[in-house]
Amino acid sequence: MNKNFPHAVRVIRAALASAANDPAAAIAQALNEARLLVDPERSYGTVLHRTAAGGWSQDPQAQPHPERELTDLEQQAVAWDQSRERARLVAAAIQQHAGQHPAFQSIRTDGDRVLVALQITGQAQWSEWRRYFGITHDAERPMPHAVGGDGYRDGVRVSVVAYDVPQVRARAAQAAKRPFLVDGVVYDLALPQRDSNGDVWYFQGQQTEDGMPLMSADGRPERCSLANIVAQVGPLLSVRTPVTPIAAKGGETA
Repeated sequence: MNKNFPHAVRVIRAALASAANDPAAAIAQALNEARLLVDPERSYGTVLHRTAAGGWSQDPQAQPHPERELTDLEQQAVAWDQSRERARLVAAAIQQHAGQHPAFQSIRTDGDRVLVALQITGQAQWSEWRRYFGITHDAERPMPHAVGGDGYRDGVRVSVVAYDVPQVRARAAQAAKRPFLVDGVVYDLALPQRDSNGDVWYFQGQQTEDGMPLMSADGRPERCSLANIVAQVGPLLSVRTPVTPIAAKGGETA
């Protein structure tokens, strides 16, 4: 017996009890709402099959025909194949370029995107990796023991999970005498900061109206915000050994 039969009987009885002018219409409406009527016009989806030539077709026995136009669904399937291939090529390029880095843990593709796992032991590491993948600090997704974020390499979406970033930031904040967070990195304003060009910057207590520290380079009177220095000549490294403005470019960094 059709397992829907008892259900249909209950629906029909309820419809007859409430029917007014047109019992038949009430019964049909009730059966339709209970999904006990089959709609012959309803599409339950189109299945595509991989052809011998590597393409897609609704007919599994279809032969390649150069003049046949692809359907919209077939074009979408071909575009998906191309996106997956681009992701595979980008993953291979990342593996070749950065796979030997100590922070690099694993890489794989997931459809049209690339998944990367990193193990971070220093703030500068995560800052450089974010720059490499185009991940902004505002786009980070905090996790209990990691930070995630999405960026792009050569037009392909790359999802990155960096483990131990929260612990690294916490240790940096605890160790700093005067910590300040810029773009996800904790800077100790009590220490001079050396930029990528070798210039050493000092914080002497001045700030912008919104609280951003103003820094001076090698004892010069001009001031520049910490955020601009990081963006233009970062990353910055704290100078832990005594450095005077005159000998700033020849000092040692920790």
